[in-house]
Amino acid sequence: MSFLKAKPLPHEIVDYPITQFTEDLQPNKPEKIQEANDEYFVLNMARGFSLFKIYTFFVGGFVMLIILLLQLIGKNGGGITWVDYLLFTSPFIIIGLFHLAVYYYNPHKELVLDRMNGTISYPRLFFSRKQETVPFWLVTVYKNLQTGGDFAPTGYSLILRDRKQDFTWTLAYNNPDRFWSFMVWYMDKNRPLPLGEVFDPYRQADFDRRLKEGFPKPLYPSFVPTDEHTPEQQAMRRRMAGW
Repeated sequence: MSFLKAKPLPHEIVDYPITQFTEDLQPNKPEKIQEANDEYFVLNMARGFSLFKIYTFFVGGFVMLIILLLQLIGKNGGGITWVDYLLFTSPFIIIGLFHLAVYYYNPHKELVLDRMNGTISYPRLFFSRKQETVPFWLVTVYKNLQTGGDFAPTGYSLILRDRKQDFTWTLAYNNPDRFWSFMVWYMDKNRPLPLGEVFDPYRQADFDRRLKEGFPKPLYPSFVPTDEHTPEQQAMRRRMAGW
């Protein structure tokens, strides 16, 4: 899907958000949640060292060893030369070294939702250590159509696009509406915290803050109920604020 034609998603809660974050709360782990409370939601966006990346590095070394042994015993597989060996193994070694460099030297890439200040911070690409921080209401996200190896559609992902620097980050590889709804709900500090056990320890403090503020109206519209955690809290909010 072309970003030139697509329209960014509106800042609306359109579906019940993704709530199963407890098992993903693993600080210092790539592609895992670093922090989740009533003030910040932090996601490590750095890629892990996957099996594919391990393969691209070690397959070159394995092929190098096999060809070296063939050369030493004089059975070089029908005239394989050192030039052939270098041409064949170099791409694997180069790709593998690149993955190693990214894994060990790439700085932390974090998506930070600042609920109280209403801002979102996201990383730049590659080895840059700078974070872009913008008001959440200004951020632009899109649903991007994904395709498989045969170019058949496989679903939609959620893409964040930085309009100033003109680069993109993939926020979610599936359920884009639910993940975006979570982000909007979480960033609406006038609503209760989203559903999910990970936020349970902070619900009372968040409710007390909004009670003290007089339960101001929500910042963003919602098409699903965003009731308080308990019926008693919901009744108090409705009595004091009318919503």
